[in-house]
Amino acid sequence: MVAALMAMTAGASAATSHHHRHHGRATPTPTPKPKPTPKVVTRPLVLVTGGTGTISVPTGDSPAVLDSAEIYDPVSGSFQSIAPMTAHRDRHAAVLMRDGRVLVAGGVDTELVPMIVFPGPAMPSILSSAEIFDPANGTFNAVDPMTTARDELTATSIAGGKALVAGGGGNSAELFDGRSRKFSPTGDMTESRYGQTATMLADGRVLMAGGGDAVAEIYNPVNGKFTRTGAMSTNRIYHTATMLKDGRVLIAGGSPYARSGALATTEFYNPKTGKFTMGPKMKQTRAGHTATLLNDGRVLIAGGHGDTSAEIYSPVTGSFRATAPMNVSRFDHTASLLPDGKVLIAGGWDSNYKPLASSEIFDPATGKFTAAANMVNARAGQTATVISVRWPAQWLKPSPTPTPTPSPTPTASPTLTATAIPTPTPTAPASPAPTSLRSPRPHEPKPRPSRPVASEISSPASPTSTPTSTIALTLTPSPTAAPLEAAPVSTTATATPTPSTASPQASGLVPTPTPGLSEAPLAESTPSPSASTSSLPTPSSTATDAVSPP
Repeated sequence: MVAALMAMTAGASAATSHHHRHHGRATPTPTPKPKPTPKVVTRPLVLVTGGTGTISVPTGDSPAVLDSAEIYDPVSGSFQSIAPMTAHRDRHAAVLMRDGRVLVAGGVDTELVPMIVFPGPAMPSILSSAEIFDPANGTFNAVDPMTTARDELTATSIAGGKALVAGGGGNSAELFDGRSRKFSPTGDMTESRYGQTATMLADGRVLMAGGGDAVAEIYNPVNGKFTRTGAMSTNRIYHTATMLKDGRVLIAGGSPYARSGALATTEFYNPKTGKFTMGPKMKQTRAGHTATLLNDGRVLIAGGHGDTSAEIYSPVTGSFRATAPMNVSRFDHTASLLPDGKVLIAGGWDSNYKPLASSEIFDPATGKFTAAANMVNARAGQTATVISVRWPAQWLKPSPTPTPTPSPTPTASPTLTATAIPTPTPTAPASPAPTSLRSPRPHEPKPRPSRPVASEISSPASPTSTPTSTIALTLTPSPTAAPLEAAPVSTTATATPTPSTASPQASGLVPTPTPGLSEAPLAESTPSPSASTSSLPTPSSTATDAVSPP
Protein backbone atom coordinates (compact mmCIF):
# COMPACT_ATOMS: atom_id res chain seq x y z
CA MET A 1 0.00 0.00 0.00
CA VAL A 2 2.87 2.25 0.78
CA ALA A 3 4.23 1.51 -2.64
CA ALA A 4 0.89 2.47 -4.23
CA LEU A 5 0.83 5.78 -2.39
CA MET A 6 4.38 6.54 -3.46
CA ALA A 7 3.49 5.79 -7.10
CA MET A 8 0.49 8.09 -6.92
CA THR A 9 2.60 10.83 -5.36
CA ALA A 10 5.25 10.48 -8.07
CA GLY A 11 2.60 10.64 -10.82
CA ALA A 12 1.09 13.77 -9.34
CA SER A 13 4.53 15.38 -9.05
CA ALA A 14 5.30 14.53 -12.68
CA ALA A 15 1.97 15.94 -13.78
CA THR A 16 2.61 19.13 -11.81
CA SER A 17 6.09 19.42 -13.31
CA HIS A 18 4.67 18.91 -16.81
CA HIS A 19 2.02 21.51 -16.11
CA HIS A 20 4.63 24.02 -14.99
CA ARG A 21 6.81 23.28 -17.96
CA HIS A 22 3.88 23.74 -20.36
CA HIS A 23 2.82 27.06 -18.90
CA GLY A 24 6.37 28.32 -18.64
CA ARG A 25 7.03 27.98 -22.41
CA ALA A 26 7.37 31.35 -24.31
CA THR A 27 4.69 32.14 -26.86
CA PRO A 28 6.25 31.95 -30.36
CA THR A 29 6.45 35.27 -32.25
CA PRO A 30 4.41 35.10 -35.47
CA THR A 31 6.54 35.27 -38.62
CA PRO A 32 5.73 38.50 -40.50
CA LYS A 33 4.37 37.98 -43.96
CA PRO A 34 6.62 39.42 -46.67
CA LYS A 35 5.23 42.47 -48.38
CA PRO A 36 4.30 41.77 -51.98
CA THR A 37 6.82 43.14 -54.47
CA PRO A 38 5.24 45.92 -56.51
CA LYS A 39 4.45 44.59 -59.93
CA VAL A 40 6.29 46.42 -62.70
CA VAL A 41 3.86 47.29 -65.45
CA THR A 42 5.26 47.98 -68.90
CA ARG A 43 3.51 49.08 -72.03
CA PRO A 44 4.69 48.63 -75.63
CA LEU A 45 4.86 51.85 -77.62
CA VAL A 46 6.13 52.79 -81.09
CA LEU A 47 8.86 55.45 -81.25
CA VAL A 48 8.75 57.47 -84.51
CA THR A 49 11.70 59.72 -85.37
CA GLY A 50 12.71 62.20 -88.05
CA GLY A 51 12.10 61.92 -91.77
CA THR A 52 11.08 64.60 -94.24
CA GLY A 53 7.97 66.64 -93.55
CA THR A 54 6.76 70.17 -94.13
CA ILE A 55 7.19 73.42 -92.20
CA SER A 56 5.47 76.78 -92.60
CA VAL A 57 7.55 79.57 -94.12
CA PRO A 58 6.57 83.05 -95.37
CA THR A 59 6.02 81.65 -98.86
CA GLY A 60 3.87 78.72 -97.71
CA ASP A 61 4.56 75.12 -96.73
CA SER A 62 8.05 73.92 -97.56
CA PRO A 63 9.68 70.45 -97.36
CA ALA A 64 12.08 70.13 -94.46
CA VAL A 65 14.08 67.47 -92.60
CA LEU A 66 12.58 66.98 -89.14
CA ASP A 67 14.08 66.67 -85.68
CA SER A 68 10.69 65.91 -84.13
CA ALA A 69 9.70 62.60 -82.57
CA GLU A 70 6.42 61.10 -81.43
CA ILE A 71 4.98 58.06 -79.69
CA TYR A 72 2.16 55.77 -80.82
CA ASP A 73 0.22 54.12 -78.01
CA PRO A 74 -1.61 50.96 -79.18
CA VAL A 75 -3.89 51.11 -76.14
CA SER A 76 -5.23 54.61 -76.79
CA GLY A 77 -4.64 54.36 -80.55
CA SER A 78 -3.16 57.86 -80.67
CA PHE A 79 0.11 59.66 -81.43
CA GLN A 80 1.72 62.14 -79.05
CA SER A 81 4.69 64.47 -79.51
CA ILE A 82 7.71 64.02 -77.26
CA ALA A 83 11.00 65.87 -76.81
CA PRO A 84 12.81 66.31 -80.14
CA MET A 85 16.05 64.69 -81.23
CA THR A 86 19.35 66.53 -80.96
CA ALA A 87 19.59 66.78 -84.77
CA HIS A 88 17.36 66.88 -87.85
CA ARG A 89 17.57 63.48 -89.57
CA ASP A 90 16.29 61.77 -92.70
CA ARG A 91 17.48 58.46 -94.18
CA HIS A 92 18.94 57.59 -90.76
CA ALA A 93 18.89 54.34 -88.79
CA ALA A 94 17.34 53.42 -85.43
CA VAL A 95 17.86 50.15 -83.55
CA LEU A 96 16.58 48.78 -80.24
CA MET A 97 19.52 47.93 -77.97
CA ARG A 98 19.55 44.98 -75.58
CA ASP A 99 19.03 47.32 -72.58
CA GLY A 100 15.82 48.76 -74.03
CA ARG A 101 17.26 52.06 -75.22
CA VAL A 102 17.23 53.10 -78.89
CA LEU A 103 20.32 54.12 -80.88
CA VAL A 104 19.61 56.72 -83.60
CA ALA A 105 22.52 57.31 -85.96
CA GLY A 106 23.54 59.12 -89.13
CA GLY A 107 21.21 60.29 -91.84
CA VAL A 108 21.08 63.51 -93.79
CA ASP A 109 20.16 67.06 -92.85
CA THR A 110 19.81 70.08 -95.13
CA GLU A 111 21.64 73.38 -94.99
CA LEU A 112 20.15 76.46 -96.64
CA VAL A 113 22.45 78.33 -99.03
CA PRO A 114 22.21 82.01 -98.01
CA MET A 115 20.97 84.49 -100.61
CA ILE A 116 20.30 88.24 -100.49
CA VAL A 117 16.69 88.22 -99.32
CA PHE A 118 15.66 84.68 -98.30
CA PRO A 119 17.59 81.43 -97.80
CA GLY A 120 18.21 79.72 -101.09
CA PRO A 121 18.33 76.09 -102.21
CA ALA A 122 18.83 73.41 -99.57
CA MET A 123 22.00 71.34 -99.82
CA PRO A 124 22.26 67.91 -98.14
CA SER A 125 24.63 67.41 -95.24
CA ILE A 126 25.47 63.79 -94.32
CA LEU A 127 25.68 63.25 -90.57
CA SER A 128 28.17 61.41 -88.38
CA SER A 129 26.31 62.30 -85.19
CA ALA A 130 24.34 59.81 -83.09
CA GLU A 131 22.10 59.85 -80.04
CA ILE A 132 20.34 57.58 -77.56
CA PHE A 133 16.65 57.59 -76.66
CA ASP A 134 16.03 56.56 -73.07
CA PRO A 135 12.50 55.25 -72.43
CA ALA A 136 12.97 55.89 -68.68
CA ASN A 137 12.78 59.66 -69.13
CA GLY A 138 11.66 60.07 -72.75
CA THR A 139 14.63 62.16 -73.88
CA PHE A 140 17.33 61.99 -76.54
CA ASN A 141 20.96 62.45 -75.53
CA ALA A 142 23.88 62.88 -77.91
CA VAL A 143 26.71 60.35 -77.82
CA ASP A 144 30.15 60.43 -79.39
CA PRO A 145 29.86 60.61 -83.19
CA MET A 146 30.53 57.78 -85.59
CA THR A 147 33.94 57.53 -87.19
CA THR A 148 32.31 58.10 -90.61
CA ALA A 149 29.34 60.19 -91.77
CA ARG A 150 26.62 57.90 -93.19
CA ASP A 151 23.12 57.99 -94.66
CA GLU A 152 20.99 55.08 -95.91
CA LEU A 153 22.98 53.03 -93.41
CA THR A 154 21.94 49.96 -91.42
CA ALA A 155 22.13 49.42 -87.66
CA THR A 156 21.75 45.92 -86.18
CA SER A 157 21.75 44.88 -82.53
CA ILE A 158 24.25 42.06 -81.89
CA ALA A 159 25.54 40.14 -78.88
CA GLY A 160 27.39 41.88 -76.07
CA GLY A 161 25.12 44.93 -75.94
CA LYS A 162 26.58 46.29 -79.15
CA ALA A 163 25.19 47.47 -82.50
CA LEU A 164 26.73 46.95 -85.95
CA VAL A 165 26.57 50.11 -88.09
CA ALA A 166 27.53 49.68 -91.75
CA GLY A 167 27.28 51.15 -95.24
CA GLY A 168 25.94 54.51 -96.21
CA GLY A 169 28.16 55.02 -99.23
CA GLY A 170 31.37 53.17 -98.35
CA ASN A 171 32.62 49.77 -97.28
CA SER A 172 33.47 50.69 -93.68
CA ALA A 173 31.62 49.45 -90.61
CA GLU A 174 31.79 50.19 -86.90
CA LEU A 175 30.46 48.97 -83.57
CA PHE A 176 28.55 50.99 -80.99
CA ASP A 177 29.07 49.87 -77.38
CA GLY A 178 25.98 50.54 -75.28
CA ARG A 179 28.01 50.65 -72.06
CA SER A 180 30.75 53.07 -73.13
CA ARG A 181 28.39 54.91 -75.53
CA LYS A 182 31.17 55.08 -78.09
CA PHE A 183 31.83 53.85 -81.64
CA SER A 184 34.88 51.87 -82.68
CA PRO A 185 35.91 50.53 -86.11
CA THR A 186 35.43 46.89 -87.02
CA GLY A 187 36.29 44.93 -90.16
CA ASP A 188 35.48 46.47 -93.55
CA MET A 189 32.86 45.04 -95.87
CA THR A 190 34.03 43.44 -99.08
CA GLU A 191 31.90 45.90 -101.12
CA SER A 192 30.85 49.53 -100.80
CA ARG A 193 27.14 49.59 -100.03
CA TYR A 194 24.38 52.22 -99.84
CA GLY A 195 20.79 51.34 -99.00
CA GLN A 196 21.59 47.70 -98.29
CA THR A 197 19.71 45.44 -95.89
CA ALA A 198 21.15 43.88 -92.73
CA THR A 199 19.45 40.78 -91.28
CA MET A 200 20.32 39.07 -88.01
CA LEU A 201 20.49 35.32 -88.61
CA ALA A 202 19.55 32.66 -86.06
CA ASP A 203 23.20 31.95 -85.24
CA GLY A 204 24.00 35.62 -84.46
CA ARG A 205 25.73 36.46 -87.73
CA VAL A 206 24.47 39.32 -89.93
CA LEU A 207 23.62 39.04 -93.64
CA MET A 208 24.39 42.17 -95.71
CA ALA A 209 22.62 42.14 -99.10
CA GLY A 210 22.28 44.61 -101.97
CA GLY A 211 23.13 48.28 -102.05
CA GLY A 212 25.97 47.98 -104.54
CA ASP A 213 26.62 44.44 -105.67
CA ALA A 214 24.70 41.23 -106.25
CA VAL A 215 27.19 39.36 -104.07
CA ALA A 216 26.14 39.34 -100.41
CA GLU A 217 28.36 39.03 -97.36
CA ILE A 218 28.22 37.81 -93.77
CA TYR A 219 29.47 39.62 -90.65
CA ASN A 220 30.75 37.39 -87.86
CA PRO A 221 30.68 39.19 -84.48
CA VAL A 222 33.10 36.62 -83.01
CA ASN A 223 36.05 37.71 -85.17
CA GLY A 224 34.69 41.06 -86.38
CA LYS A 225 35.15 40.21 -90.06
CA PHE A 226 33.01 40.19 -93.22
CA THR A 227 33.21 37.30 -95.68
CA ARG A 228 31.57 36.95 -99.08
CA THR A 229 28.71 34.52 -99.46
CA GLY A 230 26.32 33.67 -102.31
CA ALA A 231 25.17 36.12 -104.98
CA MET A 232 21.63 37.27 -105.66
CA SER A 233 20.25 37.12 -109.19
CA THR A 234 20.67 40.92 -109.43
CA ASN A 235 21.77 43.82 -107.29
CA ARG A 236 18.94 45.40 -105.32
CA ILE A 237 18.37 48.71 -103.54
CA TYR A 238 15.24 49.79 -101.62
CA HIS A 239 14.35 46.10 -101.23
CA THR A 240 13.37 44.18 -98.11
CA ALA A 241 14.95 41.24 -96.28
CA THR A 242 12.88 39.21 -93.80
CA MET A 243 14.07 36.20 -91.83
CA LEU A 244 11.42 33.47 -91.89
CA LYS A 245 10.72 31.09 -89.02
CA ASP A 246 12.66 28.31 -90.76
CA GLY A 247 15.81 30.47 -90.74
CA ARG A 248 15.82 31.40 -94.43
CA VAL A 249 15.79 35.07 -95.52
CA LEU A 250 13.19 36.33 -98.02
CA ILE A 251 14.60 39.05 -100.31
CA ALA A 252 11.80 40.92 -102.13
CA GLY A 253 11.53 43.64 -104.77
CA GLY A 254 13.66 46.75 -104.90
CA SER A 255 15.44 48.23 -107.91
CA PRO A 256 18.68 47.12 -109.59
CA TYR A 257 20.06 50.61 -109.00
CA ALA A 258 18.80 54.09 -108.10
CA ARG A 259 16.14 55.59 -110.41
CA SER A 260 15.57 52.28 -112.18
CA GLY A 261 12.37 50.30 -112.50
CA ALA A 262 11.07 48.32 -109.54
CA LEU A 263 11.27 44.53 -109.43
CA ALA A 264 8.64 41.89 -108.71
CA THR A 265 11.16 39.08 -108.24
CA THR A 266 12.09 37.49 -104.90
CA GLU A 267 14.77 35.08 -103.73
CA PHE A 268 15.70 33.13 -100.64
CA TYR A 269 19.00 33.02 -98.80
CA ASN A 270 19.78 29.75 -97.02
CA PRO A 271 22.34 30.22 -94.20
CA LYS A 272 23.08 26.49 -94.17
CA THR A 273 24.25 26.46 -97.79
CA GLY A 274 25.26 30.12 -98.15
CA LYS A 275 23.38 30.35 -101.44
CA PHE A 276 20.44 32.24 -102.95
CA THR A 277 17.60 30.55 -104.84
CA MET A 278 14.83 32.22 -106.82
CA GLY A 279 11.45 32.58 -105.13
CA PRO A 280 7.96 33.26 -106.47
CA LYS A 281 7.15 36.58 -108.06
CA MET A 282 5.10 39.13 -106.18
CA LYS A 283 1.79 40.29 -107.62
CA GLN A 284 3.23 43.78 -108.20
CA THR A 285 6.63 45.36 -108.77
CA ARG A 286 7.71 47.15 -105.60
CA ALA A 287 10.49 49.38 -104.25
CA GLY A 288 10.41 51.37 -101.02
CA HIS A 289 7.83 48.94 -99.64
CA THR A 290 7.72 47.22 -96.24
CA ALA A 291 7.84 43.52 -95.31
CA THR A 292 6.61 42.41 -91.88
CA LEU A 293 6.85 38.91 -90.44
CA LEU A 294 3.47 38.10 -88.88
CA ASN A 295 3.03 35.90 -85.81
CA ASP A 296 1.72 33.02 -87.93
CA GLY A 297 4.85 32.97 -90.12
CA ARG A 298 3.40 34.78 -93.12
CA VAL A 299 4.91 38.01 -94.48
CA LEU A 300 2.90 41.18 -95.17
CA ILE A 301 4.19 43.19 -98.17
CA ALA A 302 2.71 46.70 -98.37
CA GLY A 303 3.17 49.76 -100.60
CA GLY A 304 6.01 50.65 -102.94
CA HIS A 305 4.00 50.34 -106.15
CA GLY A 306 2.36 53.74 -106.50
CA ASP A 307 -1.03 52.42 -105.48
CA THR A 308 -2.78 50.99 -102.41
CA SER A 309 -2.04 47.33 -103.12
CA ALA A 310 -0.70 44.87 -100.56
CA GLU A 311 -0.02 41.13 -100.56
CA ILE A 312 0.85 38.21 -98.30
CA TYR A 313 3.58 35.57 -98.69
CA SER A 314 2.72 32.18 -97.21
CA PRO A 315 5.58 29.74 -96.52
CA VAL A 316 3.02 26.93 -96.49
CA THR A 317 1.91 27.50 -100.09
CA GLY A 318 5.18 29.12 -101.18
CA SER A 319 3.30 31.85 -103.05
CA PHE A 320 2.00 35.41 -102.81
CA ARG A 321 -1.66 36.35 -102.81
CA ALA A 322 -3.26 39.79 -102.89
CA THR A 323 -4.91 41.03 -99.74
CA ALA A 324 -7.29 43.93 -99.15
CA PRO A 325 -5.78 47.28 -100.23
CA MET A 326 -4.52 49.99 -97.95
CA ASN A 327 -6.54 53.16 -97.52
CA VAL A 328 -3.78 55.36 -98.93
CA SER A 329 -1.06 54.85 -101.54
CA ARG A 330 2.34 55.13 -99.86
CA PHE A 331 6.04 54.24 -100.12
CA ASP A 332 9.07 54.91 -97.91
CA HIS A 333 6.74 54.40 -94.94
CA THR A 334 7.14 52.27 -91.81
CA ALA A 335 5.47 49.04 -90.67
CA SER A 336 5.56 47.92 -87.02
CA LEU A 337 4.36 44.60 -85.62
CA LEU A 338 2.28 45.35 -82.51
CA PRO A 339 2.00 42.99 -79.49
CA ASP A 340 -1.52 41.94 -80.50
CA GLY A 341 -0.25 40.71 -83.87
CA LYS A 342 -1.58 43.63 -85.89
CA VAL A 343 0.64 45.87 -88.01
CA LEU A 344 0.84 49.68 -87.79
CA ILE A 345 1.49 51.32 -91.19
CA ALA A 346 2.47 55.00 -90.89
CA GLY A 347 3.55 57.96 -93.00
CA GLY A 348 5.51 57.73 -96.25
CA TRP A 349 5.14 59.55 -99.55
CA ASP A 350 1.85 59.60 -101.42
CA SER A 351 1.54 59.24 -105.19
CA ASN A 352 2.11 63.02 -105.55
CA TYR A 353 5.37 62.89 -103.55
CA LYS A 354 3.90 64.62 -100.52
CA PRO A 355 4.61 63.34 -96.99
CA LEU A 356 1.70 61.67 -95.23
CA ALA A 357 0.47 62.04 -91.66
CA SER A 358 -2.04 59.21 -91.97
CA SER A 359 -1.66 55.73 -90.50
CA GLU A 360 -3.60 52.49 -90.70
CA ILE A 361 -3.77 49.11 -88.99
CA PHE A 362 -3.59 45.72 -90.74
CA ASP A 363 -5.42 42.87 -89.02
CA PRO A 364 -4.12 39.43 -90.10
CA ALA A 365 -7.34 37.81 -88.87
CA THR A 366 -9.51 39.74 -91.34
CA GLY A 367 -6.85 40.57 -93.95
CA LYS A 368 -8.03 44.20 -94.01
CA PHE A 369 -6.60 47.64 -93.32
CA THR A 370 -8.50 50.15 -91.19
CA ALA A 371 -7.70 53.85 -90.90
CA ALA A 372 -6.00 54.86 -87.64
CA ALA A 373 -5.07 58.17 -86.03
CA ASN A 374 -2.95 60.71 -87.86
CA MET A 375 0.60 61.33 -86.73
CA VAL A 376 1.33 64.72 -85.19
CA ASN A 377 3.59 65.51 -88.18
CA ALA A 378 3.38 64.34 -91.76
CA ARG A 379 6.64 62.53 -92.50
CA ALA A 380 8.35 60.14 -94.94
CA GLY A 381 11.65 58.29 -94.55
CA GLN A 382 11.18 58.15 -90.79
CA THR A 383 12.07 55.29 -88.46
CA ALA A 384 9.64 53.39 -86.23
CA THR A 385 10.86 51.24 -83.32
CA VAL A 386 8.73 49.19 -80.91
CA ILE A 387 9.90 49.91 -77.35
CA SER A 388 8.80 48.90 -73.85
CA VAL A 389 8.07 51.68 -71.35
CA ARG A 390 7.48 51.41 -67.61
CA TRP A 391 3.87 52.49 -67.07
CA PRO A 392 2.61 55.00 -66.27
CA ALA A 393 5.35 57.08 -67.89
CA GLN A 394 5.63 60.51 -66.29
CA TRP A 395 7.10 62.02 -69.44
CA LEU A 396 4.04 60.98 -71.43
CA LYS A 397 1.50 62.78 -69.28
CA PRO A 398 -0.61 64.89 -71.62
CA SER A 399 -0.09 68.59 -71.20
CA PRO A 400 -3.19 70.61 -70.34
CA THR A 401 -5.00 72.06 -73.30
CA PRO A 402 -4.59 75.83 -73.22
CA THR A 403 -7.80 77.78 -72.90
CA PRO A 404 -8.24 79.86 -76.03
CA THR A 405 -8.48 83.59 -75.53
CA PRO A 406 -12.01 84.67 -76.45
CA SER A 407 -12.17 86.86 -79.49
CA PRO A 408 -13.90 90.23 -79.03
CA THR A 409 -17.48 90.19 -80.16
CA PRO A 410 -17.71 92.15 -83.40
CA THR A 411 -20.06 95.09 -83.55
CA ALA A 412 -23.22 94.21 -85.36
CA SER A 413 -23.21 95.45 -88.91
CA PRO A 414 -26.04 97.78 -89.89
CA THR A 415 -28.33 96.78 -92.70
CA LEU A 416 -26.75 97.86 -95.92
CA THR A 417 -28.85 99.54 -98.54
CA ALA A 418 -27.93 101.18 -101.77
CA THR A 419 -28.81 104.65 -100.38
CA ALA A 420 -27.00 104.09 -97.08
CA ILE A 421 -23.53 103.67 -98.64
CA PRO A 422 -22.05 106.99 -99.68
CA THR A 423 -20.01 106.82 -102.84
CA PRO A 424 -16.53 108.33 -102.41
CA THR A 425 -15.35 110.69 -105.07
CA PRO A 426 -13.18 108.69 -107.49
CA THR A 427 -9.72 110.02 -108.29
CA ALA A 428 -10.06 108.94 -111.88
CA PRO A 429 -13.00 108.31 -114.21
CA ALA A 430 -11.87 104.69 -114.58
CA SER A 431 -12.55 103.90 -110.92
CA PRO A 432 -15.66 101.72 -110.50
CA ALA A 433 -18.46 102.93 -108.25
CA PRO A 434 -18.82 100.91 -105.03
CA THR A 435 -21.57 98.36 -104.90
CA SER A 436 -23.04 96.04 -102.31
CA LEU A 437 -21.59 92.61 -101.43
CA ARG A 438 -20.31 90.58 -104.35
CA SER A 439 -18.48 87.42 -105.30
CA PRO A 440 -14.83 87.51 -106.44
CA ARG A 441 -14.45 88.18 -110.14
CA PRO A 442 -12.95 85.46 -112.29
CA HIS A 443 -10.37 87.81 -113.80
CA GLU A 444 -8.96 88.97 -110.48
CA PRO A 445 -5.29 88.07 -109.99
CA LYS A 446 -4.49 84.67 -108.51
CA PRO A 447 -2.35 84.34 -105.35
CA ARG A 448 1.36 83.79 -105.79
CA PRO A 449 2.71 80.26 -105.90
CA SER A 450 3.80 79.07 -102.47
CA ARG A 451 7.43 78.41 -103.44
CA PRO A 452 9.52 79.30 -106.50
CA VAL A 453 10.61 76.44 -108.68
CA ALA A 454 14.24 75.68 -109.33
CA SER A 455 14.20 77.31 -112.78
CA GLU A 456 13.09 80.59 -111.23
CA ILE A 457 15.94 80.46 -108.76
CA SER A 458 18.63 79.85 -111.35
CA SER A 459 17.50 82.38 -113.95
CA PRO A 460 15.18 85.36 -113.39
CA ALA A 461 12.18 85.65 -115.66
CA SER A 462 11.69 88.56 -118.03
CA PRO A 463 10.42 91.86 -116.56
CA THR A 464 7.06 91.41 -118.20
CA SER A 465 6.41 88.13 -116.35
CA THR A 466 8.29 88.50 -113.07
CA PRO A 467 5.79 89.16 -110.24
CA THR A 468 7.24 92.35 -108.71
CA SER A 469 5.68 94.71 -106.20
CA THR A 470 6.03 97.98 -108.14
CA ILE A 471 2.67 99.58 -107.32
CA ALA A 472 1.89 100.91 -103.86
CA LEU A 473 -1.89 101.20 -103.46
CA THR A 474 -3.73 103.43 -101.03
CA LEU A 475 -7.18 101.88 -100.48
CA THR A 476 -10.12 104.12 -99.64
CA PRO A 477 -12.87 101.75 -98.41
CA SER A 478 -16.50 102.66 -98.27
CA PRO A 479 -17.55 103.67 -94.76
CA THR A 480 -19.44 100.48 -94.02
CA ALA A 481 -19.59 98.81 -90.63
CA ALA A 482 -17.78 95.44 -90.49
CA PRO A 483 -18.95 94.12 -93.88
CA LEU A 484 -19.12 90.39 -94.36
CA GLU A 485 -17.17 90.68 -97.58
CA ALA A 486 -15.14 93.58 -98.86
CA ALA A 487 -16.69 95.56 -101.70
CA PRO A 488 -14.62 97.07 -104.51
CA VAL A 489 -13.33 100.47 -103.66
CA SER A 490 -11.73 103.37 -105.39
CA THR A 491 -7.97 103.39 -105.30
CA THR A 492 -5.24 105.88 -105.73
CA ALA A 493 -1.81 104.69 -106.63
CA THR A 494 1.69 105.96 -106.37
CA ALA A 495 3.66 104.42 -109.17
CA THR A 496 7.27 103.45 -108.64
CA PRO A 497 9.52 102.74 -111.58
CA THR A 498 8.58 99.68 -113.60
CA PRO A 499 11.26 97.73 -115.43
CA SER A 500 11.78 98.36 -119.08
CA THR A 501 10.26 95.88 -121.44
CA ALA A 502 13.67 95.29 -122.89
CA SER A 503 15.82 92.47 -121.52
CA PRO A 504 17.94 93.21 -118.44
CA GLN A 505 21.09 92.72 -120.46
CA ALA A 506 20.04 95.23 -123.12
CA SER A 507 18.76 97.94 -120.80
CA GLY A 508 21.41 97.59 -118.13
CA LEU A 509 18.73 97.40 -115.46
CA VAL A 510 18.13 94.45 -113.18
CA PRO A 511 14.50 93.58 -112.29
CA THR A 512 13.35 94.26 -108.75
CA PRO A 513 14.20 91.05 -106.88
CA THR A 514 11.40 88.82 -105.70
CA PRO A 515 12.28 86.86 -102.51
CA GLY A 516 14.16 83.71 -103.46
CA LEU A 517 14.12 84.44 -107.21
CA SER A 518 17.28 86.39 -107.84
CA GLU A 519 20.59 87.27 -106.26
CA ALA A 520 21.13 90.40 -108.40
CA PRO A 521 21.56 93.74 -106.54
CA LEU A 522 18.89 96.39 -106.95
CA ALA A 523 19.48 99.09 -109.59
CA GLU A 524 19.05 102.71 -108.62
CA SER A 525 16.38 104.67 -110.44
CA THR A 526 14.64 108.04 -110.20
CA PRO A 527 11.17 107.88 -108.66
CA SER A 528 8.26 108.75 -110.90
CA PRO A 529 5.66 111.32 -109.86
CA SER A 530 2.35 110.26 -108.38
CA ALA A 531 -0.21 108.99 -110.79
CA SER A 532 -3.93 108.27 -110.61
CA THR A 533 -5.45 104.91 -111.26
CA SER A 534 -5.74 105.78 -114.92
CA SER A 535 -1.98 105.26 -115.17
CA LEU A 536 -2.06 101.75 -113.70
CA PRO A 537 -0.62 99.02 -115.92
CA THR A 538 -2.92 96.87 -117.94
CA PRO A 539 -3.72 93.31 -116.74
CA SER A 540 -0.78 91.99 -118.76
CA SER A 541 1.74 94.10 -116.87
CA THR A 542 3.81 93.05 -113.91
CA ALA A 543 1.72 95.02 -111.42
CA THR A 544 -1.41 92.99 -112.09
CA ASP A 545 0.00 89.79 -110.55
CA ALA A 546 1.43 91.69 -107.62
CA VAL A 547 -1.79 93.42 -106.50
CA SER A 548 -3.76 91.38 -104.03
CA PRO A 549 -7.53 91.20 -104.49
CA PRO A 550 -9.45 93.84 -102.53
